[in-house]
Amino acid sequence: MTLRARRSPKLIAAGVLTVALGAIGAAALYTANNEEISVVSLARLVPRGQVVTADDLAVVQVPEGFAVDTHPADGIEDLVGRTALVDLPRGSFPVESHVGEDPLPDGQALVGLRLAHGQLPVSAMPAGTAVELVDLSEEPGDAVLTGVVAVAPTMLDDGASYTVDVRVEASSAQRVARLAALGELALVVVGDA
Repeated sequence: MTLRARRSPKLIAAGVLTVALGAIGAAALYTANNEEISVVSLARLVPRGQVVTADDLAVVQVPEGFAVDTHPADGIEDLVGRTALVDLPRGSFPVESHVGEDPLPDGQALVGLRLAHGQLPVSAMPAGTAVELVDLSEEPGDAVLTGVVAVAPTMLDDGASYTVDVRVEASSAQRVARLAALGELALVVVGDA
């Protein structure tokens, strides 16, 4: 004797309904937990020193809890017309600290310094911080030169030294670079420029 499987239309309908409700519930849960916000992104590369234009920027959607610092889309005009202080690659998310005034006015020079611990303060030195560059050598000349931090210090992989870009008078740039290379320069914070 062969047993024949019986199909109940009610059970089939209940199964289909359960699957459909589960899919709708999953979609609702996904949507509720994935709110998006509009932020500013770079539509193309903006090299350091170039003025940011509206054509350089785009508005993109990111998840609300995005783990990267972003600039809100409604503030896009805050970035237009300002100078890129760092290279801004295509697809990156610019923020206020990436743009500012031209870091190199006429008569000024930008000097990259590598300084060891003890040759600069450990406290934060954002761009725009006024500094004095102290000549530690025995050579005659001005022992103290003034400057302005252009790019905040970054610790190097060696864990013992930092790089920092400082804006100085063009006439002092070579001397500052030479003293830094010889380890005979110290940086002292004096306030905001």
